[in-house]
Amino acid sequence: MVENILIIDDDQSILTALRMTLEGKYLVSTAENGTQGLTLLREQSPDLILLDIGLPDLSGMDLLRQIKDRDPNMVVIMVTAVHEVRSIVKALKLGAYDYLVKPIDGQEVKVTIHNALENKRLKDQIRRIQQSNVEQYSVDLVGQSAQLRSVIEIAKKVARSVDTPVLLAGESGTGKGVVARAIHYRYSELPGPFVTVNCTAITHDLFESELFGYERGAFTGAKSEGKKGRFEDAAGGTIFLDEIGSMTLSAQAKLLGVLEDRSFYRVGGNKPIEVSSRIIVASNMDLESAVEQGRFRRDLFFRLNVVKVEIPPLRERTDDIIPLTVHFMESYSKKFGKSFTRVSSGAKKTLLEYPWPGNVRELRNTIERIVLLEDGNVLLPEHVSFLQPQQARADRPVIDFSAGTLDYDETMKSLLQEALKRSQGNVLEAARFLNIPPHKMRYRIKKYGLK
Repeated sequence: MVENILIIDDDQSILTALRMTLEGKYLVSTAENGTQGLTLLREQSPDLILLDIGLPDLSGMDLLRQIKDRDPNMVVIMVTAVHEVRSIVKALKLGAYDYLVKPIDGQEVKVTIHNALENKRLKDQIRRIQQSNVEQYSVDLVGQSAQLRSVIEIAKKVARSVDTPVLLAGESGTGKGVVARAIHYRYSELPGPFVTVNCTAITHDLFESELFGYERGAFTGAKSEGKKGRFEDAAGGTIFLDEIGSMTLSAQAKLLGVLEDRSFYRVGGNKPIEVSSRIIVASNMDLESAVEQGRFRRDLFFRLNVVKVEIPPLRERTDDIIPLTVHFMESYSKKFGKSFTRVSSGAKKTLLEYPWPGNVRELRNTIERIVLLEDGNVLLPEHVSFLQPQQARADRPVIDFSAGTLDYDETMKSLLQEALKRSQGNVLEAARFLNIPPHKMRYRIKKYGLK
């Protein structure tokens, strides 16, 4: 595709020279004043504009503002007769890509336009990829509560700084991953990808090589060509370290070094690799308590705690329950070919009274189940009748007191077995279920010979 260049300049000799220089490779349109330039802009939607700062009818700066208001992504290169630093700086702040000084060198204008259009093509590609990711993943922070509005405001602010780590704290299922993706996809324009690392899913022995990669022959079994780590995969984008509390102390020390130096070494390597990605971490563990118990490094906690975003549980932001319900209904109706659009007053009452121990994740799964199995366009009370306000408490293991004196070891063993059964063997989930630290959970599993 041949790009269209619009030149706006009141100097006829400049227009003629630029047309002769650019025609053949680009489609060229010219305007002798700002008014004519705006008309051509509306009619042609050019790919790039060469704009003279000094025009007879409109200030080049005012015209630049109008162009950017109409299309913030329009590529504009300013042209000035005098190398005036103040005007150039002002134009760049208003969004101009670059500037040229008269008399214009033909080779310089070709190179500048080529680079500008290459930059535009890259940004367009990034936007298409990000839009695809936005459609593929949930990145909408849905709700109307004051707590959620506060989270959104903080997310918008932290998105401005790539170098500042972000700590997302909250119970399991509150939406920490959604907030992380919103920071990347909604509130910033990083060109790189969004890379998620589930810290609980990586064995301790492989943690360092998984995050930082390794060089050829770094250890037995290493690939002959070496391997990039997740930090390199996330170059220019965001790396999201989920459940960071499960990191070993040695891995925590490595991560602290990355945060401090903004660089790392591959395993077996001696060449520093610069970190160009934003680092977001999340934990449903109380990291301050983990620090006091010696399970999390104090210096790493302080480095991560620069910007901490507390995501409250759903039971503390009930104003978000119905908006989220409608959002999930519409999403799953589209997915399953259904037509749910409204929530009846009776269903609203049940949804608002239920404590949602699984938070937003539980609500999403509930609505998915209903939309998949039921028909109609209204969510009715009978659709949510299985949600009982006492259900969260009833789900806890029940201890039988009828036998008189309890045997501590047998009771503890039974509780552990029940928690592991309900969490399908996930130790961290079982520990959260019993409200005990994971290291104590592991100790008791070993003590009682459980699997």
